[in-house]
Amino acid sequence: MAKTKIRIAIIGGGLAGTAVPNALVRSGNLDGSGPEAGTIIIDLGGKGDPGVGVHRASLFREVLSSLPPDRLHASKKLTSITRQEAEDGAIQASLDDGTVEHFDAVIGADGIFSSVRNHVPDGADAALEEHSPSPAGFWDCTALVPFEKAKSRLGEQYFEVDRLYGWMGDGAFIMHDLLDARKTVQCVMSMVEKDPSPTPAKDRKRPVTRELLNKALHAWLDGPITNGVIDMNLMCYSRWEQKSTPTYASGRVCIVGDAAHATSPWQGAGAGQAFENAVVLGALLGGINITRATDLAAAFKEFDAVRRPRCQQVIDSSRGTGVIMCGREPDVGLDPDRMRAALAGHWSFIFSLDLDGHKADALERMKEFLLE
Repeated sequence: MAKTKIRIAIIGGGLAGTAVPNALVRSGNLDGSGPEAGTIIIDLGGKGDPGVGVHRASLFREVLSSLPPDRLHASKKLTSITRQEAEDGAIQASLDDGTVEHFDAVIGADGIFSSVRNHVPDGADAALEEHSPSPAGFWDCTALVPFEKAKSRLGEQYFEVDRLYGWMGDGAFIMHDLLDARKTVQCVMSMVEKDPSPTPAKDRKRPVTRELLNKALHAWLDGPITNGVIDMNLMCYSRWEQKSTPTYASGRVCIVGDAAHATSPWQGAGAGQAFENAVVLGALLGGINITRATDLAAAFKEFDAVRRPRCQQVIDSSRGTGVIMCGREPDVGLDPDRMRAALAGHWSFIFSLDLDGHKADALERMKEFLLE
């Protein structure tokens, strides 16, 4: 790799695809390219540092704005990746517009149905099939509603404090929170998906009718929250996840974000995992003098070793949280005290991560490899 800069292609332009290049551009030797009714079960607020809520679209806009425009290439789709036989040979990325580019490494941040992911698991087609995205067992509806309209539908008492409110019931969960400085209210209704179908993979949307919602919420239709949300004309989506991934890296090809560890949204940790990925990758690729192709492969290998166990824990914990919140955990059911006990501590491992220590662990592993 007799080059003054290391060329890394980042495929995908979501939060993961913009967070990673934000971390990489800080390194001078890297050249990135791409873009029970009323019973309180659990209260996550009131102690410690106050949380800050940010609308996902607003967060994405800010993360994107800090990237050099000449490093972003929109409206392009990856069609194939070809690796040269030589250990230090370039990786060829072919795009749907006929463009062919060559890079020292490729990072896939292209979502749950990632194209780059197809180039990572060992065992070819068998591994791809075994570890392909599948239904998490839930579907949900989300609507962004003007503040005054939401307040009139749901009740003024639920807007006296700027916080997230959630209601757990038989087979479903309803929540709302405030966005855009109290201009917008995000309303979400999640239900157990009784007969999730694994196909067709990308056709996860279906129309939501009052009949469907009345059936799904049959056990708790009397409350104002349920009726208020039903009247909001929501669209429904089946939630999918990556139940497991054998590795996030293969040589100088790596996957991050939903491409590697798509999770159900019950603990709100998907975006956070993408940012943690970026911090660790930025440290590995920018904190050590990488001069060989094997160094890049080693960095991705150590990224996998440090990040995959944590991300897998989030996937499993999130799915389990959803089961509890929908009243479907056999030993818990809809008993408020049992729900409270079952959920206690579910978020602790997410919030308590020592990110500096996490990063230092990855760097130490990398340094040990380079000394071998």
